Amino acid sequence: MITNKILKNTFVLIAGRLFSRILQFFLFIYAARCLGADIFGIFSFAYALVSLFSISMDMGISSYSVQQVSRDNEKMASYVGASLTAKVFLIILGFLLIMGTGIVMQKDELTLSALFIMGICASFDNVGNTFQSVFEAHEDMHYQAAIIAFSNFIMCVAGFALLWFFQDVLLFCATYAFGAFLRCTMAAIWVIKTYGPPLWTKDFHFITNIVKKGMPFALVTIFVSIYYYIDTLILSVYCENDVVGYYNASYRLLEAPLFIISSVTTAIFPAASKLYGKDKIELANMVRQAFQKALGFGFSMSLVVAWLSYDLIELIYGKEYLPSAAVLPILIYSVAIIMPSTICGTTIRAIDMQSISAKVTGIGALLNVVLNLILVPKYSLYGAAWTTLGTEIFVLAVYAYLVWHYIGPVINLNTIFSLLGLNALFAGFLWVSGPAGFWFQLIGSVILFFPFMIAVRLIKIEELKSLINRKLPAAKAGS
Repeated sequence: MITNKILKNTFVLIAGRLFSRILQFFLFIYAARCLGADIFGIFSFAYALVSLFSISMDMGISSYSVQQVSRDNEKMASYVGASLTAKVFLIILGFLLIMGTGIVMQKDELTLSALFIMGICASFDNVGNTFQSVFEAHEDMHYQAAIIAFSNFIMCVAGFALLWFFQDVLLFCATYAFGAFLRCTMAAIWVIKTYGPPLWTKDFHFITNIVKKGMPFALVTIFVSIYYYIDTLILSVYCENDVVGYYNASYRLLEAPLFIISSVTTAIFPAASKLYGKDKIELANMVRQAFQKALGFGFSMSLVVAWLSYDLIELIYGKEYLPSAAVLPILIYSVAIIMPSTICGTTIRAIDMQSISAKVTGIGALLNVVLNLILVPKYSLYGAAWTTLGTEIFVLAVYAYLVWHYIGPVINLNTIFSLLGLNALFAGFLWVSGPAGFWFQLIGSVILFFPFMIAVRLIKIEELKSLINRKLPAAKAGS
């Protein structure tokens, strides 16, 4: 039953996020083309800095609330009320950090204005996350999917219109703030109508305890965000804005596949929290299956993208961004590592080992910063790309060991041979189909993904039959 619910929640979230990601993907491409590499580099810097420091607006409260409320739904009202009270002060702190950092870095007025607007966006999103954590704790992901899809649709329509008429980076930033406002408002209304209003409290001890308990989650998020955004910030110090734009043009393409693993882990976290201490065998099986499929998807997708990188960049961004194509093969393989690593990291946090997870990601973040400071001044965007890949390999190795130690092994020789076979099949297809051209190779790779996964038994026919048989009765009952 737990596995079925994870599959259902995963598919619901993927559907909602896929719709919104596709829209955002095209909006992002259009913005890069309209703004040019230099101005697009300013937006990329503002987005990275705000994403990094906006963690201080939440401090892990939302993740801790999901963990606790998923175990006892009666706690929902008190946790939401205390979280909102704490975030009043945390959001002010985060906003000051964002603007203060921009001033210390002596950024120009345009960049500071972009930081201000993106800071407003982060403020709305962090309030909204408090309400969305209620959906996650109750494993009612269809609410979250609907909010994501609708708000991003409106945001993207507004973004396309503003870019078409004005081609202004500040108005583009404003579309993000508008989307965050919609998500926050919709989540608040839906939670209050469905589960009841928050229970406001003046219990200072309870509020500070939530912040304290959320700190390990916050540390993990901070450290993970460092890998994602510190390279852009360091590039902005040592390189011109156009280099930052080239790097982020490739880097943003990583978000397309990562939304899938994000949906999977969002569904896994509350389920793993429940299973821990109750049914470790089912927990181990769930994690192992997710890990192996993440490996298969990640490495096969990375091979195809790396093989077709120059054609993809020219198609998506135009010839102005061709320097991005040289770093895309490096960056895309970091996705192949991030996918299984995220499965393991989520599992470790779900079994009350968030402090250990924080230490692992902290060491990884330190490694990332050091390598960026060494490599970026000399190798520019190539140094940043290799740093990202190296850091992710280190974190995956440690997380996989921890999961093996606490739960059981997630990989064996059969999986390794299956993975090698899968990549051999894709490499063979791409090699043979070269004369047929880019579009044939791209579409053919998509079509052949599931047949190849089945051929190497990373996806088994028995699993597909079992899923179909389980879903049919549920569909009939709900009709």
